[in-house]
Amino acid sequence: MNLKQQSVRGLPGVGPAKEHALAALGIHSIHDLLHYFPFRYEDRQIRPLAEWQDGARVTVRAVVSGNAIVRWRGPKSMLTARLRVDGQHLVLCTWFSQHYLKSRLTDGRLLIVTGRWDAKTQRIVAAETSFDVAEPRGGANGLLPVYRVNKEIGSRQIHQLIGKAIDLHADQLPDVLPYSLAKKYRLWNHRDAVVAMHRPRSAEDLRQARRCLAFEEFLLFQIQLHWFRMHRKESAGVARCVPDDAVDRFAGFLPAPLTNAQRRACMDILHDLQADRAMARLVQGDVGSGKTWVALFACYAAYLAGFQAALMAPTEILAEQHAREAERVLSSAGMSIGLLTGSVGSKARREILEGLACGAIHLVVGTHALLTEDVTFCNLGLIATDEQHRFGVSQRSALRSKGTSPDVLMLSATPIPRTLALAVYGDMDVSLLDELPKGRQPIETIALSKHQEAQAIRFIRRELAAGRQAYIVTPAIEQSETVDFTALLDVFDKLSEELVGFRLGLLHGKMAADEKDRIMRAFRDGEIDALVATTVIEVGIDVKNATVIAIYNAERFGLAQLHQLRGRVGRGSHKSYCILLSEANNETAHARIQTMLDTQDGFRIAERDLELRGPGEFLGIRQSGLPQFAVGDIVQDQRIMSVARDEAAQLLASDSFWYSPATEALREAVQVPVEETVYRD
Repeated sequence: MNLKQQSVRGLPGVGPAKEHALAALGIHSIHDLLHYFPFRYEDRQIRPLAEWQDGARVTVRAVVSGNAIVRWRGPKSMLTARLRVDGQHLVLCTWFSQHYLKSRLTDGRLLIVTGRWDAKTQRIVAAETSFDVAEPRGGANGLLPVYRVNKEIGSRQIHQLIGKAIDLHADQLPDVLPYSLAKKYRLWNHRDAVVAMHRPRSAEDLRQARRCLAFEEFLLFQIQLHWFRMHRKESAGVARCVPDDAVDRFAGFLPAPLTNAQRRACMDILHDLQADRAMARLVQGDVGSGKTWVALFACYAAYLAGFQAALMAPTEILAEQHAREAERVLSSAGMSIGLLTGSVGSKARREILEGLACGAIHLVVGTHALLTEDVTFCNLGLIATDEQHRFGVSQRSALRSKGTSPDVLMLSATPIPRTLALAVYGDMDVSLLDELPKGRQPIETIALSKHQEAQAIRFIRRELAAGRQAYIVTPAIEQSETVDFTALLDVFDKLSEELVGFRLGLLHGKMAADEKDRIMRAFRDGEIDALVATTVIEVGIDVKNATVIAIYNAERFGLAQLHQLRGRVGRGSHKSYCILLSEANNETAHARIQTMLDTQDGFRIAERDLELRGPGEFLGIRQSGLPQFAVGDIVQDQRIMSVARDEAAQLLASDSFWYSPATEALREAVQVPVEETVYRD
C-alpha cells in the first residue's frame, strides 16, 4: 500500500488525540511522518569542561555532589545543585520550575544534563536532564534532531513516532530518482537519505542526506515549472494586432521620456502580445522605477488591438492613483478610463458596469471589486495586477476567467535577487526596471540611535515648518511584553506634544479599510502634515510634498522593507531624507543599517537582505508564493537548484521520460493540478 495513503492512525500508540495533534503539524500519513524532517540538530556530544564556550549549549555527564537546594520566589522555584564533572571540577547547575527533581538529585547520583554554560558564574542553566546515563539523547555521535512541535504533542513523542515509522515502514519508501541520475551525482537512495535525516550517524551522513533530498525536491519543482511553462507556450493564445510603432506612439503621450529600462520592458510586452501564446510576464522594478507607465503601455497596446484591459491594485488609494495617471496619459489617445472600487457609488458603479459590458470603457482600474460576478467585459484581452503578491491564485484566476485567454502582466515593487526569482518566478518571463527616471533625487539616509530621538524630531519640525510633510513609522501598535518596541501610540502621543501647531494623523492595520483610505487621502491632499503609521504605508501612496520619513526601531525591519519605506519620499523636486532610529545591538542589525547608508540600489539591497535573513523571512512564505522546500535552501543550495533546472529541461525533452518505469515518481510532478502547485499562476 502507498505510504501516502496509510494514515498515521495505523502506527502503534496513535489514537484520535495524537492523530489530531499530528494533523495540526501537517502530518496525516505515514509518508508525511517519515518526511517530517528536523529543522535543526543539537550537538549533544559530551565534551570536557576545558572545551566549553561561554554562552554555549553543553551536554555533560556528571555526579551530584552534596544536597540540592530549592528556593522559591512566589509560585516559581529555583533548584540548585553542585555537579562534579570530568571527575574533578565542581560547577553549579540550576533548574527553573523543576523543584520536583530534588528527590532524585541525591549525593553521588550520576546524570546527564544539557544546558547553557555561564563561564563567569561557573553555572549550567539546565534545559534537559536524564538519569539514564548509558548514552545521551542523540546517540554516540551527539547529533540530536529537533522537530517543530505543538502543545498537544511534545518532542519526545515525535521522536518515538518517527522511530516507529522508520522501523516499520522505511523499507517501503520508493526511490524518486532514476538510477542513472543518482549515479551521475553520487546521490544516496531515497530510503537511506530519509533515515539519515532522522538518525544521522555523523555530520557527513547528514550532509549527504540533505544533498540527496534537496536535489530531489528541487528537481520535482523544476519539472513542474518547465512543464507549466511548456504547457503555457502551447496553450491557445490570441496574437494581438498591435502596430510595431506602438511604443513610440505611447511615448508621445508621456510628460517625460521613457528610460531605457522602461522601453525594453515595453518592447518585451509588445512582442508577447504579437505572439500567438498568452503573455505571462512579471515587471520587476525598484522603488520609483516607473512600473506604472509600463503597465499603462500594455493597456494601451491592448486598446490598439481592439481589446479591453483591467488593472487591479491592492488598495483603493493606489487604484485611484493609477486611474488618475491613466486619465492623464491615455485620455489623449482616445481611451475611456473607469475606476471601480468599493467606495464607488451605486449610480457610478452601474454606469461603469454598463460601459465594460458594451465595450465603451477601454481600461478599468480597480481593487477586489473587479472580482465580483456582476463585472463582465465585452472583450477583455489584458489583465495587469500591481503588487501582485498581495493577490492570491484564486483571485487572479477569477479575474482571468472574465476574458478569453487574456494576457497577464504582473508588477512587483520588491526587487528579488536572481537566485530567488529562479524559484519564485521560474514559470514566467521577467522584465527588469533597473534604472530610475532622470531628475529623481537621491534620498539622504541618516542613522541615529534611540537616544538621539530629539534630534530627529527637531529635523522633522524644520521640514514641516518649511511646508513639507513627513511620515513617522513604527513596527508595532502596542507595547510588547517580549520585545522592547517603541509603540505606535506612544510615538503619536509624544509627537502630538513635540509638534504642536502641526496636524498629525494616525494610521495602522487594525483600522477599518474605509478609515485607512480616509486618512491616506487626507495626507495626500495636504490636510495632514505628519502621518504616524505602521508599515501600511509601505506601498501605494505617492505624496510628492513628503520629504522626510523617520523609522523607529529600524533594526526590527528587513532591509527590503526599509528600502520600500524609504521610497515613500523623494518623489518631488525637494531634497528628501530618511532617518533610521535604531538600537542596533547585534552584528546583523548593524549590517542592515550600514547597507541602507551605503546604497539606494534596490537589487543590491535585496541580495544583502537575502544573505542576512534567508529566503523564507525575506519574502514571507505565505505572502510571496515562495515554494516551501522541506530540506533545500534556495540560498545555500543555489548550485543544486541550477543543476536541477538543467536536468529537468533535459528530462522533459526526452521521450523515455514519459514511459520509463525509472521516471514514474518524477512524472507525478506533471500530473499535479495547476492550482495545487507551488508556482505562480
